[in-house]
Amino acid sequence: MLSNKEIADMERTFAAWQKKNEEALKHERKPQFLCPSGIPIKTVYTPLDLVEKGFDYNRDLGMPGEYPYTRGITPTGYRGHLWHISQYAGHPLPEESNKLWRAALEAGMTDINIAYDLPTQMGYDPDHPNAEGEVARIGVSMSSQRDWEVAFDGIDIDKVYVTQVANAVSAIGIANYFVLAQKRGLDFKTLKGICQNDILKEYIIRGAYIFPPGPSLRLATDILIYCSDHAPTYQALQVCGNHYSEAQGTPVHDAAFMLADAFCYYQTLKDRGVEADRVAPNIQLLSQHEHYGFFQEIAKIRAVRKIYATVLSERFGARKPESLTARIYSGHGGNSLQRRQYLNNIARGAIACLQAAISGVQHLDIRGYDEQFGIPTKEALISSIRVQHVVSQETGVTDTVDPLAGSYYVEWLTKEFEERILKEIETIEKMGGVLRCIENGYLKRVLAQDAYEFQKDLEAGRVIRVGANFFTSKEEDRPLTVHRTNPQSEAIRVAAVKEVRAKRDNRKVRQALDEVKAMALAPATIENNLMPPIIEAVRAYATVGEISDVLREAWGEYKDSITVW
Repeated sequence: MLSNKEIADMERTFAAWQKKNEEALKHERKPQFLCPSGIPIKTVYTPLDLVEKGFDYNRDLGMPGEYPYTRGITPTGYRGHLWHISQYAGHPLPEESNKLWRAALEAGMTDINIAYDLPTQMGYDPDHPNAEGEVARIGVSMSSQRDWEVAFDGIDIDKVYVTQVANAVSAIGIANYFVLAQKRGLDFKTLKGICQNDILKEYIIRGAYIFPPGPSLRLATDILIYCSDHAPTYQALQVCGNHYSEAQGTPVHDAAFMLADAFCYYQTLKDRGVEADRVAPNIQLLSQHEHYGFFQEIAKIRAVRKIYATVLSERFGARKPESLTARIYSGHGGNSLQRRQYLNNIARGAIACLQAAISGVQHLDIRGYDEQFGIPTKEALISSIRVQHVVSQETGVTDTVDPLAGSYYVEWLTKEFEERILKEIETIEKMGGVLRCIENGYLKRVLAQDAYEFQKDLEAGRVIRVGANFFTSKEEDRPLTVHRTNPQSEAIRVAAVKEVRAKRDNRKVRQALDEVKAMALAPATIENNLMPPIIEAVRAYATVGEISDVLREAWGEYKDSITVW
């Protein structure tokens, strides 16, 4: 901290600078500069701004790999291990996804992140009436263990992270991964992967829920408890902030809602008698990085790490360092990409990658430049992998830990984000917590208002998107190759699931499904865990739809009645 004399000297220096440049300061390009969270940005930042914030090096920053982890969760950062290169991708058929993932792995991808089609995410098999017209349209259709065998043929799943965006059907997706690994002679304790098992955000923004919140929370926590005991290196819950950002929520709101969701899961586990230290190593955060608001995205991640560590320690009593460290998967948002001048999206991805790298994230996913036209092509997928290679190998950003630490602006902005995020979390808790805010529609209304304000700013030109509302072109260019699903894919998938049902032992399947339903109807205790019977059902080749249906019978389905305006 500065001494009183140093503060006085700095105040005189700053006042003299202002007086000397008074005329120039009157003619800046805008009357006010704001970052996308609406935070006013000064012309220049000095140590006085940190004094105003009460900044303390040890309390607010510390050393890399040490509490409160503002500067990163390891002492060496990328000097020890680069981030994992991931791409969210899935082509319609398991066979096609196998080819796509193998090509991406050969190009340097380290994580397979499965993009399922909508019926799979909603717990429907391809031949269900509700799946008609949606099968294999936005991702891979995977219904049974047979599909996993095909999709991962020739892929060493013990050498890559297998990640999946599953949410409502997370237990089934994880069970399929575990059964496949067991068939290959792998121990669950060695498995490394991630599952987007964040059902809370589905009720708020994304909508891919099936069951009511209570049973869904039970299922999510059953998964965590099971994995903490049997697969300790598998991250069975990825709590998401990026979907709030994709809905045009401000960075303050996307970070605050993500953390509030995480703390809701911890509280649910605490209420079930599960200590945070038991499950925290199995939890990961998914925070979005956008190419705009460069410094605010970096400050946001730094603030998130500090808040997470502080709350885990002070509120939930976590003591292990691995419990206090926020492991962060950074996703670049497809919503930020533009159809017009689509090749500009490569630059957007590169900037987002640089932001994430400076922030010190553990996993990174960059959207394909053609995603605004459909499922990204293989060419766009590999281009995004190469963007990550360029940033990691050619910029020098990986040579030191937290390279912007000590910047008056970044440290001030990190503190500002911390204060605003904590204030929003406090608002949610005063209303009764996340579940209550789902019921009363508060979270949806906040995001809707954010989106409305963003759209007004975009249309007024206060938000710039090159090619869309600035430096536009008369011609509308389009990629030479745009991925389109084969119209026969749905029929192929219907035939495949029927073949599985015809060849398996259906008596064994029925018995396994009955066990799943019986456990779902049993009281939610630590002993009554749904994962073992779901794993046995998957082993018998029960399908996503069949397992989801017996849970529907036990718990019912959730119908959203919230109106935003």
